[in-house]
Amino acid sequence: MRVDIAFGKAWGSLGMGISSRLMRDRLADRPTFLNALAAVSGGRLIPVPGGVLIYDKEGEAIGAVGVSGDTSDKDEYCAITAIKAEGYQPEPADPSATWRESNL
Repeated sequence: MRVDIAFGKAWGSLGMGISSRLMRDRLADRPTFLNALAAVSGGRLIPVPGGVLIYDKEGEAIGAVGVSGDTSDKDEYCAITAIKAEGYQPEPADPSATWRESNL
């Protein structure tokens, strides 16, 4: 199931053009729109941290990474770190300030 969750985080981020953290934050008080997105995505959308966009040096979005396996904030940290290690720019650029304190 974690593969499906990671895929849903990346897929939703790429499809919406924003990180899954930002998606979660924007949808927090919009349950009707969240339900519509869930329906149109066939249930694949996972709007919690861990889906991170990848930008090249020219600022073009070239993909997304989704991570699952720990808390969402730690998943996002792993995605951001991996993208930076490969020389690309992640969005968001930095993990949540509280990622270290998150626990399962």
